[in-house]
This record gives sequence, C-alpha cells and structure tokens, in this order.
Amino acid sequence: MLKISDSTTFYIVCPANYASGGPEDLHQMALALKETGKKVFMHYLNYDQEKFSSPVHKEYEHYDIPYCEKIENSALNVMIFPETFSIFIWEKNYSKIQKVIWWLSVSNFFASLKAWEENFKENPPKLKHRLLGKIKLPTIRNVKKSKVSHLAHSYFSVDFLQKNGIKTIGKISGYMEDMFLTGKDYTSEKKDIVTYNAVKNKDFLENIKKITPEIHWLPMINMTLDEVADCMKSAKVYVDFGHHPGREKMPREACLLDCCLIIGKEGSAAYKEDVPIKDEYHFEKTEQNIPLIVEKIKDCLANYDSKIKDFSNYKSELLEEKKVFYEKINQIFETK
Repeated sequence: MLKISDSTTFYIVCPANYASGGPEDLHQMALALKETGKKVFMHYLNYDQEKFSSPVHKEYEHYDIPYCEKIENSALNVMIFPETFSIFIWEKNYSKIQKVIWWLSVSNFFASLKAWEENFKENPPKLKHRLLGKIKLPTIRNVKKSKVSHLAHSYFSVDFLQKNGIKTIGKISGYMEDMFLTGKDYTSEKKDIVTYNAVKNKDFLENIKKITPEIHWLPMINMTLDEVADCMKSAKVYVDFGHHPGREKMPREACLLDCCLIIGKEGSAAYKEDVPIKDEYHFEKTEQNIPLIVEKIKDCLANYDSKIKDFSNYKSELLEEKKVFYEKINQIFETK
C-alpha cells in the first residue's frame, strides 16, 4: 500500500501537448489532489520544445496545475503513470519514488508495448547503451514483478488485471466536463439526427450509412467540446462501434445530453458495468447484425420520447461520477 504523509508530493505523468480522454483524466486527478490539499505537479513526457512553447495542451490550461521537468526521487513521494507510459517505471531518476500505474485503458497498453518492442528491435545498440539495462519492456510479466501499485479505471481493466494476478489499490474513473453535468432535460431540443465519432467509427459504420441515405447522419470530427455538446443536444441517437480501449467519454457525454445509445461490444463496451444499457441497444459488430442495428436506429428516431426513458438510470449514475471520483481520490490517497 502507498505511504502518504503531509510531506508527500504527487507527480502525474502525462504526454505533452496531447488531448484525449486519458490525459483529461490525468488532469482531473491532479486537480482533485490539489483541491484536497495535496502538493501535486504534472510531469509531461515526450515534449517537443521546438514545436510547442509549453507542454500543456490548451484544453487543459484551465485546470491550472503546475508542472515540473524534474522530480524529487524520494520514497515520501508518489508518481502516477498512465499504462501507456509504464516503460518509464524502471527509470533511474524514479528509482526511490512510490509508483502507481493507472490503467486508463487495456487495448492502448498493448499498442504501446508493441511500439516499444519494435523500437527495441530496430535500435538495440543505441537503446542498450542509453538505458544501460535499467529499463525493461513493460510486459505483463515484468510489470507484475515490479514494485508498483496498480489502479484500475474501468471494469474492463479490473477484469484484465485480476485475470493476470495483479492486485489493485482501487478503481477510479474520470468524469465529464461541467457542460455535460447540468442535469437538464434536452429532449425538447432534439431533431431526427444520428451522430457519431467519425474518428473511431470507420468501415463498419460506413456500411450502415450507405444503406440508410434517408437518415440524417452527423459526424463529429475536429470539434471543440462546446461543438460536441451542441451536436449531441440536437441528436436523438448516438452510435458507437469503436474499439473502446477504456471507459469512453463520448457515449457518457451523449447519455448526459439525452441521446439514445447504440453501442458495440468491443473492449470496455462488452462490460455491462462500464456501459449499463439494455441488450436491445447493444450489438456485436457483425454484418449479420446490420439490419437489426438499422431497425433499432429507426426505432429510436420514431419513438424517441419513449426510448430515451431506457437511459434515465444510466444518466443518473453519470451525474454522480464527479462526486464518486473525489470520494475515491480521498479514500485511496488518504494521508496516513
């Protein structure tokens, strides 16, 4: 277990100048620690100084979290790594500090591991000389043997860690931005629109779109959070057949803004604990299911007023996420 005192400093490891669900969760954790009286810094890695004047992405400037390039490598302090940066837990500069891997996703862990494996194969002499054997590939076996704590983010990651014999110190999931947490009823603003994340839904959804020209499809791509919110406020249906490496934010945002959800079953979406929707809105991504998916989309458009009631419990649960997040932060990182 972690040993936390009034003298503990927290360092949150985060990719520099990169905006996505994971980095947002990392900034949320830093803010929660700061607001509960902890000393905390962001520790950005992979910062391109020639390209950017600051390692802080503009979307996270409002969190107002201080950052540092060097850390105090002390057993009093705590360093929190996203699973995609787990290779750095063996860095000599972090040898004494208490380390936590926060499993924001499972799929992205394996994607990053594959990238590091390829890097090691392509540049073995350079890497061996630079790392002096102090850094290992973050395979499950190596991570399991290391002296780090583990924190889950989704039931997908809880299940994955349990199956690999890795104990956790708890589970903390991020929450939605305040613009999605109004608790308002948006049903009166709805139009016959179906929206989706155009970046994470490609060929499979394109096949559905081709046979439904009568449906008004509205893709979300290169949008600000405000634009995403406006899009969801007007749409009756949100469709997502992406790979769901962790608890995806967009389906939760859509539910909070009163969209009916039609979701696939890849990654965390396969777990009812992560996506607690009725089976009639949950589909395997197969060609055979396309007619059923189209039928359900049209059902939601035609009978929206009754269908949206099926998501009221999930919306209520999501409105409590921020409160639960802070409770978990206090519980897991309590001063002993």
